Amino acid sequence: MEGNIKKILAATDLSDYSLRATTRAAMLCADLKCDTVDLLTVKEAGLPEALGLVLKSTPAAVESILVERSLRELQLISDQLHDNYGIHCTTTVRFGQPEKEIIARADELSADLTVIGMRGRNFFTDLFIGNTADKLARMTKIPLLVVKNQATRAYRNVLVPVDFSENSRCAARMALKIAPDAHVIFLHVFDVVIEEQMRYMNVPADTISQYDIKAHEDARRDLNQFIADLQIENHSHSRTVIFGNPGHIVCDYARTMEPDLIVLGKHGRSRFEEFLLGSVTRHAIDQTSCDILVVTARPGSIE
Repeated sequence: MEGNIKKILAATDLSDYSLRATTRAAMLCADLKCDTVDLLTVKEAGLPEALGLVLKSTPAAVESILVERSLRELQLISDQLHDNYGIHCTTTVRFGQPEKEIIARADELSADLTVIGMRGRNFFTDLFIGNTADKLARMTKIPLLVVKNQATRAYRNVLVPVDFSENSRCAARMALKIAPDAHVIFLHVFDVVIEEQMRYMNVPADTISQYDIKAHEDARRDLNQFIADLQIENHSHSRTVIFGNPGHIVCDYARTMEPDLIVLGKHGRSRFEEFLLGSVTRHAIDQTSCDILVVTARPGSIE
């Protein structure tokens, strides 16, 4: 089984919205007894040069001022998190492209989890609208938690869509670690593609019905085995199997059940798989109101 969560990276642009991410990171750190939370803020790569021209100063001098002020703000956040949650924080300021600097810092720390805010000023404003979102979600190799809501309590209801892949298994185990006291709902959606093609070929309705019944039985059996392999008899959980389009069903189900968190396994074993963010993940990030945790299986992480 994968190791415990020990180091958390929380990226912030110092806005009120991104403070939701640092608060959630601190809460997780306290609940899971992690070693530390590293607070990272990223400034635009050309900012010292641009401000230097306006202020008639050198880029080095401007960068020094920006770093000093940013560290001061980060320290205020660190002190508040320490007072509220009793955790230890380190602080880091970087200049460059946000997604690259976040990933680089996570690699330096050997972080077990990266936490970011959904909204805020600067790049967080559209972090998951457009290229920056895709880049960060595609490029990262460690679990990425996207915080949309104010963290007031530990996660209580967690939705885990399951497709029986290694990434799904890693996502399920991560869900159990990040929310050990939550009720976990395992959802499997079997796709409509084959049925659509059968209807296109004018296959008789009774044959399609028999296929649906058999597919549902197979899916429920596979989901039961998937859960059994997790060995979570003492963990509150439930399971459901639904027929339809995975991306739409996951979002519709989330709107009905209102989970605190959705945990998704992301494929990323090849460059082609990393080129596009999966449709289920994209739908969940764009169309649900709860926090999202994206998990990619690491080489050797599966038993």
